[in-house]
Amino acid sequence: MDLFFFVKLLIVIFFLVMFLRGSKVVWGIGLLTVSTAFVLDTIWSTFGREEILADVGFFFYVLTGGLFAGAAIWLWSLLRKHIYAGVPAEGNSAATPRQIELTIAGDSAPAQGDGAYGAGQELFEQIRFSLGPEDVRDLIFDLQLNENDVLAPQQEMTHTVTRLVNLAQQQEKMGALALAVERILTPVSPESLPRREKLSTDSPPTVLRHYLLAHYSLEALTALASSLDVDYEHMDHSNKSELARSLLLYLQRRNQLGRLIQRLQEPALAHEQE
Repeated sequence: MDLFFFVKLLIVIFFLVMFLRGSKVVWGIGLLTVSTAFVLDTIWSTFGREEILADVGFFFYVLTGGLFAGAAIWLWSLLRKHIYAGVPAEGNSAATPRQIELTIAGDSAPAQGDGAYGAGQELFEQIRFSLGPEDVRDLIFDLQLNENDVLAPQQEMTHTVTRLVNLAQQQEKMGALALAVERILTPVSPESLPRREKLSTDSPPTVLRHYLLAHYSLEALTALASSLDVDYEHMDHSNKSELARSLLLYLQRRNQLGRLIQRLQEPALAHEQE
């Protein structure tokens, strides 16, 4: 066995290790491509390329084309995120993940230490791949951000999350964002929430939201809204999360959270919660 054989074998082992580390499709394609090339090259070296070509004929070119296609797919999958980094979608001025790096690491970023970019990128990926659009609206509410600053009609999820992370960074709310994400991924148990008598208008809106979600069904929330003379039919109320958020925003904008707190602490309603 010559040195060239060991080089080829090392390449196959490298692709195998990369595939086992991440089990990603892109490295699976690369592993299949280099393994096939390695086997075919070994066979051709052993039995002679011309003899095999004469026996296989047309399929030789099919295999060759498949190897080139596999190599092209592997290379494109690795490079595409770098090619499109920093290029906004047509007709949309929202930032992309690359622009998150520029914002967090730029001169306008607050002093958050050398790990600021890493934290921002990690949060971006966690929100983008672990949460849905409804969860993002909950994050906007928990951080007390303006939805219009984050959401836009027909905006892709990637751009929405980018706007959210950039805005949280600009307002120095990265810690609050990380905590809000954790609370969504690991919901707070009812026992960990403040008791109803401890609730007040000074309670953080996110605490009130989690309290409503933990203690009320969708039907109970609609009844609560009606008891406060709130026309929930004109709110987002297709699910409990939407209605809880919409109800709190409605009362908060009208400085009427005190009415909600008073209603929650009424003995009759307290008995229903229990």
